[in-house]
Amino acid sequence: MSAFVEIPRPYESAPGRFTVDLVFPAASKSRAEQHHDVAWALAGVHGVEAWTPFKVNPRWSVYEENWGNGERHGWQDRRRLTVEGGARAVAGYLVALVRVLEEVEALATRAVRVFGAWRRSVAAEPLLEFEDASTLRTRARVFRADVLRALVQGLGAPGRGAAVRDSSRPLWEQYGAVAEEVRAAVGDVDLVAVQEAAVTVYLVQMLPESVAGRAVVAEAERLVVEEVARVEEQGFAGAGQMELFPGPVAGGPVTAGRWAVVPDRRRYAAAA
Repeated sequence: MSAFVEIPRPYESAPGRFTVDLVFPAASKSRAEQHHDVAWALAGVHGVEAWTPFKVNPRWSVYEENWGNGERHGWQDRRRLTVEGGARAVAGYLVALVRVLEEVEALATRAVRVFGAWRRSVAAEPLLEFEDASTLRTRARVFRADVLRALVQGLGAPGRGAAVRDSSRPLWEQYGAVAEEVRAAVGDVDLVAVQEAAVTVYLVQMLPESVAGRAVVAEAERLVVEEVARVEEQGFAGAGQMELFPGPVAGGPVTAGRWAVVPDRRRYAAAA
């Protein structure tokens, strides 16, 4: 499970092709869109197809679009992403996606710590003269979003060299430099590496017959073979099949409990 992406069970949309509908549940819309961008960038790395679903606007009408508030018919829902590909490719993509999102978020958190250390430094005092606690909280929140966006845009790109800060400018204006600093200190995010054990878990869900389901199918086949053999031994196969309604015997109808079969009229009558 991941706090940054909801991954339902992939389903087989075509022979050998599996589809999964991802949801990004972050409270902030901009943050959810950044997670969407991470997932989009990662799709090309793992050889799967990805597209953003269309969301219909419930307020739309011809009147509202042409003569009212200009409401559009709909737009892309960037809180969601649909991914499709082969079973192995989709499983590897999902495993890598959870790890990459966690690592990118960890880098953004590290950048916020850098911002906090700068705010408490002597060099920052002249730049914080007109800032109070409320505005600094807002600065920190916006700074983290900006750093996260810079990290997402730099996924897979080679390092751009050592970042240099400008001491005459506040740090919230230099989020790109801080993003490069934390990337250089911690290391870039690996977009390819996956854990094979986690991939196997997804493959069991997508292809149950490949691992666990194969044993279940084999057991079911064994039980069917045993049942057929038992029936043949009892003589119920071929010409020795039982008659559902045995014919009448001489002397009257055949009774079975409270009921009797009348041969000439082919109907049930209560036994006398």
